[in-house]
Amino acid sequence: MTNKTNKGLWLALIWTGAGTAAWAQPAPQMKILYTFTKRAEGVDPNNSVTVGSGGVLYGTTPAGGKYNSGVLYSLTPPVSPGGPWTEAVLANFEGNGATRENPDGPLVVATNGVIYGSTMGDYGNFGNGYFNGSVYSLRPPAAPGDPWHRTAICSFSPQDGPLAIAMGHSGILYGVTAEGGTTTSGVVFSCAPPASPGDGWSETVLYDVPSGGSTNFGANLVLGPGGVIYSTSSSTLSNGGSAFSLTPPATPGDTWGPATLFDFPTTADGTNPDGLVRGSGGVLYGTTSLGGSSTVCAGIQPGCGVVFALAPPTSPDGAWTETVLHSFNDTPDGAYPNPLTIGAGGVLYGSTYSGGTFGYGTLFSLTPPTSPDGSWTYALLYSFTGGSDGGNPNGLTPGPDGLLYGTTSGVVGNPDFGTVFAFLP
Repeated sequence: MTNKTNKGLWLALIWTGAGTAAWAQPAPQMKILYTFTKRAEGVDPNNSVTVGSGGVLYGTTPAGGKYNSGVLYSLTPPVSPGGPWTEAVLANFEGNGATRENPDGPLVVATNGVIYGSTMGDYGNFGNGYFNGSVYSLRPPAAPGDPWHRTAICSFSPQDGPLAIAMGHSGILYGVTAEGGTTTSGVVFSCAPPASPGDGWSETVLYDVPSGGSTNFGANLVLGPGGVIYSTSSSTLSNGGSAFSLTPPATPGDTWGPATLFDFPTTADGTNPDGLVRGSGGVLYGTTSLGGSSTVCAGIQPGCGVVFALAPPTSPDGAWTETVLHSFNDTPDGAYPNPLTIGAGGVLYGSTYSGGTFGYGTLFSLTPPTSPDGSWTYALLYSFTGGSDGGNPNGLTPGPDGLLYGTTSGVVGNPDFGTVFAFLP
């Protein structure tokens, strides 16, 4: 059986549960893998899922669970075609529903099965620190049926915890916070494994975000060649935010080198840049949560967000160049785009938190031009209805054979507490 045949059969089994089926260029299809209906299993998934070994999906919720303060869950594929996916709560985050650990950002699954994640932390009702922010590890049980073991490996002050983490060379975790640091505007940091058995993990601040700006709540980190880190900062009173890089020092222990790649100067360029992804040729692709068109979104300000490309300079002293690939207009294409993912052929896939035909968000693609001077082609792939499919989706995660996985939040008037879905573009 060829790889192409294997792929077609596998997709057919995922969608139909049939043992044999033809799969020849189907139209885009949505499949709900799991619906959260019990508070004990988590409420309102707040991030994209991470795909682990065997196609198991891992994610977090900010509420529900034992303490009504969120869970870390797994979702395991069915053992037989057409069977249900199985959800399991691997860890309960602490809190009382009002004050909580606040898990945030996608998870990282290491090759040894250890899961790494982050919590932002929280303040008590009277401003007293209740829960520190953290980078934590969650280790699989030693024997089947035993509990998973969670440990805070790098700790932060309450509400100063990471928005997102990424794993680099030698198992070092890198992260970004929205607050904290000497300017209280957030930091980029590393959380390094123990140098010797018995030692603890070590946290190092690599970059203090300058005063007057901050990393955005949609910010992530992209690790490029040579250990260069790329991320974004949100808007201030004087600008629409920026994309920046951090270059590691030539000598260990020296200062990392920050550089602003692009300031978003006008509403048309987009404002409040969110997550980045890195494509071929070192081009960075990203979204902004506001700006773009003149459409007034949610009655707040013009612009429902954009998708942009940042091309690196063609000469050593040149500037990065921004190109707006699509400006959102709320209806029917969506509003407030989430971070992107890149598929085969350089196609960009993404979701919008709201807008679309029914107002509950969309899935979309942007296909590269066929000629150097051509335009990218936007396609609306799906509009969430707010019904059994949920609404207000988070970011997408590419999975085996081109499937896209994602989550939705619970919708007002819908008894469900959110969904996990697979989408075949």
